[in-house]
Amino acid sequence: MAIGIRELMFVFEDLCTVPAESIREFVSSADKKVLAMALKGGKDNVKAHLLKAMSSRAVDMLKEDMEVMGPVRMRDVNAAQQELLALARQLESEGRMILKMEVDDDLAV
Repeated sequence: MAIGIRELMFVFEDLCTVPAESIREFVSSADKKVLAMALKGGKDNVKAHLLKAMSSRAVDMLKEDMEVMGPVRMRDVNAAQQELLALARQLESEGRMILKMEVDDDLAV
């Protein structure tokens, strides 16, 4: 039961702990408008981690989308972040993404 609760406690800021390969898969699968909304109100370290996985052209387009949005409601940001977390859990269940590395887990090379 404790393990299940721990898995459910994965929050948007935890994306900073996700390996780069998984973040690339996540970003490429995400709806860019939802991603822009989620990052608009997200913490800088999460933004940096996700943007690092994108091409410079994609980063420029996403930043432009975020600027054009203007001020946004936090409830819209939270909804977008929840949508992205649902995507992350789906990708993990499909084996396309690793959300959390256990202390004794190693990635196969």
